[in-house]
Amino acid sequence: MIVNTGIKVLSSLIILTCFSLKNKRFESKSRSESLFQKHSDTVTQEEADKYFQEQQKYFDSTCKAETIKAEADIKKNKLVYFHYFGMVKSYRSNDEMNILLKKHNIEVDSALYYCTVPQELQNCYAKVMSKEIRRKFGPKFIDSLRQVADIQYVEKNSDKLYDFEECDTISRYPGSKSYRSFFKDYKRGFWKNVQYPDEFEYRKGKDFYSSISAEFTLHKDGTVSDIDIDLTFHNKKNYKYASYFINETKNFIKKTKWIPAKTMGITVNSRVPLTLFFK
Repeated sequence: MIVNTGIKVLSSLIILTCFSLKNKRFESKSRSESLFQKHSDTVTQEEADKYFQEQQKYFDSTCKAETIKAEADIKKNKLVYFHYFGMVKSYRSNDEMNILLKKHNIEVDSALYYCTVPQELQNCYAKVMSKEIRRKFGPKFIDSLRQVADIQYVEKNSDKLYDFEECDTISRYPGSKSYRSFFKDYKRGFWKNVQYPDEFEYRKGKDFYSSISAEFTLHKDGTVSDIDIDLTFHNKKNYKYASYFINETKNFIKKTKWIPAKTMGITVNSRVPLTLFFK
């Protein structure tokens, strides 16, 4: 497995700087002492400027070394695809993607993104490899493989319970014309048939909103189960109506003919969250 030069140093930086942890050691073969070994209130501006200048030089040299290595590997017909982790989107179908890549004689490795390192100076080996893969196979090659990998993942996990966000952006409420309208339509459908009790105390101008948070499992056949409801009233006097609104929410969920979720166009089981606000 390829390990980018300096990844030990970068790992220390992400922990020390991103999360502001004091008095931790920043280990580097080329340095016996780091600015981060000192208390923040004892570091002068001159010391800080000098430190970051040194780090800039270090990352510059590291990037150049990685670029040279990548170009040499490419001449040997070696290609490597990198899965990125850190402050980037992660994928569920990496295992399937790896198999597809290997069929094209492309090796697989991983890399991290860091908030403390200039973007143009990190993962330089991976960037050169990515550019060469695009040149050799075309700009849509990786996206097309990822789509196939994702479909394969869902087919292998057809009985998995998927989170709402993992699914395709289609409406799950009957009659909604779009994914966006789904979020308005189910609220409108609920309040259409639910009446406020006569003595219910409504929200006043600057009061916080009171709400119902519900979540349920929507199965592939359209049935529902595992309904969870959490109700919060800003006005405590309204809690005497809690059981009424909880029952109305359950009835709404059970009686609605929900549209089963899909991911990659394949019908799946999913969790569906609902949020309803009181007046």
